[in-house]
Amino acid sequence: MSKARPSETTTLRAVEGVLAEQLPSAWTARLVRAPGRPSGRRRDVTLRVEPWDGVARELTVVVKATLTPLAAVQLVDTLDDPAESVAVAPYLGERTRAVLADRGVSSIDTTGNVWLQVVDPPVFVSARGADRDPWPDTQPLKTLRGRSAGRAVRAIVDFRPPYGVRELAGRADVSPATLARVIELLEREALLTRDARGRVIEVDWAGCIRRWSEDHTFTKSNVVTELLAPRGLDDVVAKLKKAKWPYALTGSLAAQPRSPIAPAGKATVYTDHVDTAMRFLDAHDADADANLFIVEPFDRVVFERTDTVDDLRIVAPSQAACDLLTGSGRMPSEGEELLDLMRLNERSW
Repeated sequence: MSKARPSETTTLRAVEGVLAEQLPSAWTARLVRAPGRPSGRRRDVTLRVEPWDGVARELTVVVKATLTPLAAVQLVDTLDDPAESVAVAPYLGERTRAVLADRGVSSIDTTGNVWLQVVDPPVFVSARGADRDPWPDTQPLKTLRGRSAGRAVRAIVDFRPPYGVRELAGRADVSPATLARVIELLEREALLTRDARGRVIEVDWAGCIRRWSEDHTFTKSNVVTELLAPRGLDDVVAKLKKAKWPYALTGSLAAQPRSPIAPAGKATVYTDHVDTAMRFLDAHDADADANLFIVEPFDRVVFERTDTVDDLRIVAPSQAACDLLTGSGRMPSEGEELLDLMRLNERSW
């Protein structure tokens, strides 16, 4: 594949072929350019979809070299009829495609990502292409990986807007420079909104947690020791209620008081005192079937804004949700259940 991002003409030809592969054999889809325009003006392009019965439908095509989630939101505001429009680009990221689909705008990229919906005649096509941009920006990739970014996300999610960068940095003990960079990234992802003064006025906190979980892998971000508590989780819980050393429960056990999920099969405990925790909980190295994870955290923010429920110290809901989303087995679905409950009880956390 060429290292150069495809031109508009190449992009249009490629997406025409992508769509042709996805439609039934009796259907046709072609891109139609309007007659020539005066010099300097782009010719309009429409997508003509014709089913087997010959009743065609045309969608207005908007071609972009790149399209971020924030730019997608702004693009939709300029469309005369989002439901009769299709965004086309060499590559459209998952978040960008979701932003467009949520607003009823179809999308196609050259790698095979397709979300096409026509009301009359009824047409719906959905296909997956590349998960990563084959033509990435030459600038360093900005992610939410690392302790500073994690602390910044927790602050953005845990504190309710409106707030400015310096105001929030002071409240949450976050570097203003780091916080500003994370806010800019989340704004590009259309996960928060700022006013003309630069103050954050609206946050999609669930979206921010999900976005953080893409980069903050639990087992790679923390130091995890897998152990066996031979007397089971009930014994672990009973002992933790009497613990005098600092800890915070996360994972399934932390979600249970807030969300009606299935009984936990493992206990996950954040602490800086691993040896003390092992002795206090009477745990030892597990050859297999570990039921206790003692975790040295990526940052002490896991001990901030915790709750005490039935004499157990548990991490903040935002931390528990992210940890579950990056877990294995049933844990990601438990994370989604927790997010749903947090949404229903937004004022309680």
